[in-house]
Amino acid sequence: MAKRDLISEFRTLRDLLVGVQRTDDNGPVLTIEDVVVVSESADVIEGRVLFTDYRAAGRPARTSDFHYEVKQLAVDGPEDAADLLIVNLEEEVLAID
Repeated sequence: MAKRDLISEFRTLRDLLVGVQRTDDNGPVLTIEDVVVVSESADVIEGRVLFTDYRAAGRPARTSDFHYEVKQLAVDGPEDAADLLIVNLEEEVLAID
């Protein structure tokens, strides 16, 4: 099994997420402004998604932390991780409504 390059995968994840805007029938829900590394090791990168929550008064900037790991269940690379993070953020924002 080849060793995974988490930093490279994280860069791809960031490229996939930054600028993504999610909407529903009522308009914009959120826009991902940035994805940053909080800490890293050989097996895990702790990341933070910075996003605008259009459902909150004044459209506050919010953050959500996550772990990008070598051994993740149901996530096979940055594309799957990006899809999962977007779904989780949408659920988090819409749950407040």
